[in-house]
Amino acid sequence: MKLATITTALALTLSGAVQASPLPDFPFINVTGAAKLEVAPDKARIQFVIRQTADKADAATEAVYKQGRDLMQFLAKQGITEADIDAAQINKEALFKDYNNRAITGYEASQPIMVTLNQLTNYVAVMDYLFKQPQIFSISGSFDSSQREQYEQQLSEKAGADARRRANSLAAAQGVKISSVFAISEASGWGAMAGDFGFGGGSVSYGAMRKADMAESSSSNLIVPKHIQLEKSVNVIYKLKP
Repeated sequence: MKLATITTALALTLSGAVQASPLPDFPFINVTGAAKLEVAPDKARIQFVIRQTADKADAATEAVYKQGRDLMQFLAKQGITEADIDAAQINKEALFKDYNNRAITGYEASQPIMVTLNQLTNYVAVMDYLFKQPQIFSISGSFDSSQREQYEQQLSEKAGADARRRANSLAAAQGVKISSVFAISEASGWGAMAGDFGFGGGSVSYGAMRKADMAESSSSNLIVPKHIQLEKSVNVIYKLKP
């Protein structure tokens, strides 16, 4: 009796595994379409960390406070509002002599900050300021377009058209034709096909670089991209005509 119960349970488990297969049970073809578009960036996001070490915790923390106040004053002069500034909570860590000796030798206070520039006219000035501050580290910038949503819609349509072209070509080589669309997804791999349809982010890569228009200043060595490249890919499953 116990053996029969185990056998029945095993049969049900195997049946469920077969039913859960993500592969369609009809003739199909799966292709990936892609599209790229170069656009001029008009906004940027700059991330960095204010960090200071000192013998005492209050000295390290106060140094971060002061750098933050100076930063806010500078950004205000650049026309950057508080709404464009995101700051994490200040973090404080103890510094030890070494791994084995846990005697505290000092303290480090830090605060990650992200600044959004809605225009690139002040990008060079902001980056130049950040690079020259002794208590600001891990500076990185990325560029974007305020019209990203519209561009991504165009890319989605072009990627979809590319997928259909590839499917028609591949099917014709096998002497068959495609029928209707069964599934669309940006995710790769069969496992995600069933639950991840639609369009999302899209990647950004940098195009050709150009110097900023500030040749009389030392900050002219800073560069901004002439364009950024937006990309979109889409996976499509087409049914094949019998």
